[in-house]
Amino acid sequence: MDDEAKIQDVLVVFIVGAIFDIIIGSFIGPTSDIDIASGFTGFSMKTLKENWYSDYRIQDNSQQSFFTIFAIFFPSVTGIQAGANISGDLKDPSTSIPKGTLLSIAITITSYVILVIVPGAVHLREASGYPNELPNNFYLNCSLRVCSEGLYHNANLMQTISLWPYLIYLGCFSATLSTALTSLIAVPKILQRMGQDNIYPFLKYLAKGYGKSNEPYRAHILAILTSSIFIFMGELNAIASFISTIYLCAYALLNLCTFHVAYFKPLGWRPSYKLYNQWLSLAGAIICLTIMILIDKTMSIVVGCMIGFLYMIAAKKKDDINWGSSKQIQQIKTIINNMYKANTVQYHVKNYAPNIMVLSGDPESRKELVSLAHLITNNNGLQMCINVNKEPLVYEEKQLLVKKGVHWLKKSGIKSLYNVLDGIHLDIGVRMMYSCGYGILKPNIILVGYKNNWFDYVDEDIQTYLNTINTANINGLATIIVRFPSTNKSDTTIENSENRKSAMNKKMQYSESEKFHNKPLISEEKEVQSEVFDCFIKIQESQFSFVKKRNNGTVDIWWLFNNGGVLTKFSFNCCAYF
Repeated sequence: MDDEAKIQDVLVVFIVGAIFDIIIGSFIGPTSDIDIASGFTGFSMKTLKENWYSDYRIQDNSQQSFFTIFAIFFPSVTGIQAGANISGDLKDPSTSIPKGTLLSIAITITSYVILVIVPGAVHLREASGYPNELPNNFYLNCSLRVCSEGLYHNANLMQTISLWPYLIYLGCFSATLSTALTSLIAVPKILQRMGQDNIYPFLKYLAKGYGKSNEPYRAHILAILTSSIFIFMGELNAIASFISTIYLCAYALLNLCTFHVAYFKPLGWRPSYKLYNQWLSLAGAIICLTIMILIDKTMSIVVGCMIGFLYMIAAKKKDDINWGSSKQIQQIKTIINNMYKANTVQYHVKNYAPNIMVLSGDPESRKELVSLAHLITNNNGLQMCINVNKEPLVYEEKQLLVKKGVHWLKKSGIKSLYNVLDGIHLDIGVRMMYSCGYGILKPNIILVGYKNNWFDYVDEDIQTYLNTINTANINGLATIIVRFPSTNKSDTTIENSENRKSAMNKKMQYSESEKFHNKPLISEEKEVQSEVFDCFIKIQESQFSFVKKRNNGTVDIWWLFNNGGVLTKFSFNCCAYF
């Protein structure tokens, strides 16, 4: 980079010298009859008026127009990105890039306007170039013959009107080398960064750097080979529309991205220039796309397909690489705005949606419960899985549990929120999660598993379980208690004699105090040791979603209150499979 910058300083001297050489030579005017016969008139308002309006003609068997000429001219003004392309090598990019870019645009536009107006004011469009035709001005008659001089035909026009023609050659070479050096420095840097980001697999080989400055030699070789291929074609005008279309598409996307960021205004969006307006960026994007299509419709379609293909490849990396894109802030602000509106939606039976809070613990440990909630919501309501831990967890442990649960939900194709609460009891966790809901997004159903082996739990756990149901009832939430058959015998039997004896004592105490028609509500040891086979759903461990619909089954309804409170029990005989 240091060597390239030094070379650029030398090249700029020759470029500026060539521009002044043309201006000075134009003011001096023609110095010989040959110059006059070639159409060089010196500064003349008559010449400027004749050349002011367009006169597009047929060249290379095609009618030229504004856009065909624009396609050839446009690549010469694409150097304004040079500062942004080497931003990684600048000491203060945020200051250097805006100032350098605006200054380069001002200098470039001024130079190009001068180099367009000056030749048009001092040189005719066509002339014969024969000095012997000067006396009768026949050198201006090109209507019946093909003239070889003038703005239309003379490829060495700048040398003709300059003071010292050899300086024009040095200026052309310097401008060409300057552009080439800028591209051969900036483009490999971009390719190297893209390879390091591992967005496109075919660029990964270019990620390696060499030396202390991490020079991208591999990317340099690729850039040189690519540019050489176009040079060997021999006619750059033939691919001018392709080059211009790519640049215009890139500028359109750049303007569109800038507008998108400015429109949603993330906290980090702080434009340095107060005169900036977001609609200017949108207008720039529309103009670039319009000109791109007008230049070459076919090439625009080709470039558009290429951009779409590259986007699809990059989109696959969105979960691996977090760019902090403006799309994310758009999603965040959309969610926030919709949340504010959640309390304005009035309830109606037609727009009812089941918002289920699933007391699942680790979702993977209660697959059936989570899957049943998913079947009920059917992506029409909000599903929330809650994992409550009595013991406090450190931040890393909580994040690990959340990541594990979210991964399993995503892998299982279940759309559900998931959160881990620590250092509290289950009933407190339910109250907290309900309080966090807002408007139509509040939970309206709590789904909890049936607690088997009541006598195996301490009184505190039983009280917490009952408090959870009471909390739901107080807050007007429906409660669904799901009873599944145990797949692990240790869940329904007492493993050691001491626990067995303790459970039997608790059971007998409860049975003695709760007699109904002289019959205990809980039977003998048989109830403690047996597995639960009266569950309403048959479970297959390999599947956790309904795969077959059955119409047989019964629905039992009990009236709880005189005003019509209803308790419903769904009872199916193998009606569905998990």
